[in-house]
Amino acid sequence: MMTMLTSVLYMQAQEAPTAGWMNKIQKSIVSLNSYDKDMNLLHSGTAFYISSDGVAVADYNLLRDAYSAVVVDQSGDKSEVVRILGADDIYGLVKFKTNARKATPLKLSSSFSNIGTKFFVLPFSKNKMATCPAASVVSIDTVDNTIPYYSLDYPLEEKYIGCPAFNQSGELVATLQLPLNGKGHALGIHKAEALSIQALSTKVNNYALNNIHIKKGLPDSMEESLVYLYFKSRSADNDEYLDLLNLFIEAYPNNAEGYYRRATPYIDIQKFDEADKDLQTFYKLSTDKAYANSRIAEIIYTKLLYQPTPEYSKWNYDLAIDYVDKAIAANNSLDNRLLKTKILVAMKNYDGALEIFDAINNSEERSPATYYAASMASERRGDTVNVQIAMMDSAIAMFSTPLPTEAASYVMRRAQLYEKAGRYREAVLDYNQYCYLNNNKVNARFHYDRALIEQKAKMYQQALDDLDAAISLAPKEALFHVEKSAVFIRIGQTDDCISEAKKALELNPNLPDAYRIMGYAQIEKGEKALGKQNLQKAIDLGDEAAQELMNQYSDK
Repeated sequence: MMTMLTSVLYMQAQEAPTAGWMNKIQKSIVSLNSYDKDMNLLHSGTAFYISSDGVAVADYNLLRDAYSAVVVDQSGDKSEVVRILGADDIYGLVKFKTNARKATPLKLSSSFSNIGTKFFVLPFSKNKMATCPAASVVSIDTVDNTIPYYSLDYPLEEKYIGCPAFNQSGELVATLQLPLNGKGHALGIHKAEALSIQALSTKVNNYALNNIHIKKGLPDSMEESLVYLYFKSRSADNDEYLDLLNLFIEAYPNNAEGYYRRATPYIDIQKFDEADKDLQTFYKLSTDKAYANSRIAEIIYTKLLYQPTPEYSKWNYDLAIDYVDKAIAANNSLDNRLLKTKILVAMKNYDGALEIFDAINNSEERSPATYYAASMASERRGDTVNVQIAMMDSAIAMFSTPLPTEAASYVMRRAQLYEKAGRYREAVLDYNQYCYLNNNKVNARFHYDRALIEQKAKMYQQALDDLDAAISLAPKEALFHVEKSAVFIRIGQTDDCISEAKKALELNPNLPDAYRIMGYAQIEKGEKALGKQNLQKAIDLGDEAAQELMNQYSDK
C-alpha cells in the first residue's frame, strides 16, 4: 500500500517548468563517479557546477571514502576532481574543484524563496528532459541564522538527494536533503556555496574532510591559509604538506612566507637545490631583510645539525654565520644573538658562544634560559662542574620564591651537576625540590635515579623508600629489585638481600647482577656452596665482577 502511495505522489510530482530553461541548464549538471584506492567504483550520482572555473557541489556521501573521482557532463566529456574545497556531513554537502577547462555554472538565486514556491529538482540525465520532479515549500526554518531550510509538501525519492532545486525562473535555490517526518526538505544553496576549508577546523569539519582522501584546497584568504599551513605542518605527511605549499605559492606567488615554508619539506626529501632556490626567493620578496637572514641561517643550521648526510656543498656553518651576522647587523635582537650561539656551539666554537652569553648575562636581557644555555656550552668546553653549577645558581635565583613549576627543569640540571661534582646530598635536595615542583607526580625512573644518588650519599633508608616507590609504579621491572638487594647487602641485611634478588630473578631469570649479589650474600651468610653456584650462574651470563668474587673465594 505504501509503495503504491509513493508511486502516485511521484507521478503527481512530474511537472514541466513554466519557462523553457530546463534543457538549457542541463549542461551544468553532471554525473559524479567516485572510486576507492583500487579504482573500484564507490558511488555515482548528481553534481552541478556553481562557477566557471570548475567548482561544483554534490551530496557528501558521493565522495565519502573516495580516493579519486571524475565528473561526466551531458556530452560525455570527463573532468577529474582535483581538490576538495569544503565538506559538511551533517547537511550532506561537499564542494570540490575539477580540472574542467571551462564550466557553465548554474545561476544562483539572489533571494530566498517563499512559502508556496514550487521547486523543480533536476538530476543528471544524458537526454533532454521534458518534465522533472517538483514540490512546493510549506514552511521555512533557518540554518546558521541565515540559510533557509525549506520543508516541502512531500518527500521526493532518495535518489534525488543532493540534486539541485530551481525556482520557476530556472535559478538555483537549494539542494535536496534527506526526507524527514514524511516531508521533503531542501537547504538554501548558499550553504553549499559558502563551504570552505577552515584555518581552525572543528572536529566535525575535520572528520568530514578526513573521510575523503582526495587532495584538499586552502582557506579562502591568504591570512587564513598561512594559519592552516602552520597546523598542517604539524599533522600532515610531507607529501600532503608540500602539495598544499605548492598550491599556496601558485595562489600567492608574491608572498615570501610560502617559499620559506616550502624549503623545509624540500630538505626532508633531499631536494636541496630547490630548497636553496626557495630561500633565495624568500629573501628577495621579504621586506624585513633582518628577519629573512635569520630564518635562512636557522634553516641551514637545522639541516646541518639534524640532517648532516647527505651533504649539500652549498651549505655549511660558516654560511649560516654569515647570514646571522647580517641579521644582527640590521637587528641586534636577543633572538638573533642566541641563534648565533647555537650555530657556534654546533661548530664547537664554545669560546665564541660563551663570549655572547657572558655579554647577555651581564645585561638586563639575561634570563634563566640564557644561564641554562651558557651552562651547557660551558660543559661542552670542558669547564669545571662548579663553574656550571654557579651558572645554574644564577638561573634559579632569577625565579621568584617559592619557585614556580617552570623552574623544575633548572633544578634538575643543577641536581645532575651536583651529582657529577660528588656533592650528593645537595643533589638529593634538588631532586626533592624537583619532585615538589611536579606535585610529586614523578615516574619510577625518577625514584630509581634518586635512590642511586642517595646510596652515594649513604642515605640508605631514603634509597630503600625510593626503590619501594619505583617498584610500586613499575612492579615488573626486575632492575629495581636488583638495586634494592644491593642496598640491603650494603647495610648487612643478607636475608633481605637474598629475598630481593630472588624476586628479581622471578621477573627475569637471566640477570647476572641478581645472581652475583645473591651469591655474595649467601657466602657472607655461610652458605658457601650455594653462593658459589649462583656466582657461577652470573659468570656463565658474562659477569666479570662475579668472576673476581669467585677467584677471591676459590681458596676458602
